[in-house]
Amino acid sequence: MREQLASGRFRSEDEVIRTALSLLEGQVSDPADLAAWLKQEIERGVSSRPAAPATQAFWDRLRRIADPGPGHDG
Repeated sequence: MREQLASGRFRSEDEVIRTALSLLEGQVSDPADLAAWLKQEIERGVSSRPAAPATQAFWDRLRRIADPGPGHDG
């Protein structure tokens, strides 16, 4: 993600995540495949560095990314 932000192609982490999820939806049609892939990527991310506690701000941001609300075209 840092590389994408540093390249200037994206303005925020949210934008990187939304774009990645949109691209993924176009590639994976089976929900079971998507769930397996997400689990694998989560495990990879968790094992990549020491864990930090998840704050309320983190969860709020994650909810906004997952469900941006009505009128959003993403």
